[in-house]
Amino acid sequence: MIIDLGQYKSVKSTLFTGRPQGKLVRQKLKLDEVDQSDSNIDVIIPAGTSSINPSFFLGLFFPSIKTLGFEKFRIKYNFKFQETNPIITKILRAHIEDALRNAKNSLNKTNSFSLFKKKVKLSDH
Repeated sequence: MIIDLGQYKSVKSTLFTGRPQGKLVRQKLKLDEVDQSDSNIDVIIPAGTSSINPSFFLGLFFPSIKTLGFEKFRIKYNFKFQETNPIITKILRAHIEDALRNAKNSLNKTNSFSLFKKKVKLSDH
């Protein structure tokens, strides 16, 4: 199966942003059903994309990550970039990794501040 995110962005836009927008795309794609299938999914990031904000990504994929777990999610969903500029592709990959890190922190109920608090407590003793 192929998901072309280019179908879900306006012609003049270069970015994907907003958790509500991600959730709307998720509903249109019926990803709850897709997550239950054995199919692997190629997610096409169209050329001309400058940003994939964690808010959009998590609106679109957080329920899948929660249902499948990180390893199965990474196997099932394969992100393919149509952008030919390697610098932009690297940036977009970093955006996805940042969103995945946010998802992991949400599932583990941790954030940067909680990690900082642990370090302070350990170093105080």
